[in-house]
Amino acid sequence: MSKLLPYETIVKACEGDPEAVNRVLDHYSGYIEALSMRRGYDQNGNPCLAVDEEIRRRIETKLIVAILSFDLN
Repeated sequence: MSKLLPYETIVKACEGDPEAVNRVLDHYSGYIEALSMRRGYDQNGNPCLAVDEEIRRRIETKLIVAILSFDLN
């Protein structure tokens, strides 16, 4: 069962606190990794799944922008 982020962490992240933003990113890191998976091929030509780092960084950037622009009122 996934634990929810404390409300105080969300408020601090929306205010721009870097530690709180990092806690939000850590909370969603597994989901971001799952969304970033791409099928590739190993040295032997066998298909395998791997995290596409460019996609992962794009998703994290979009999450940070959304956090900083989120209105709590």
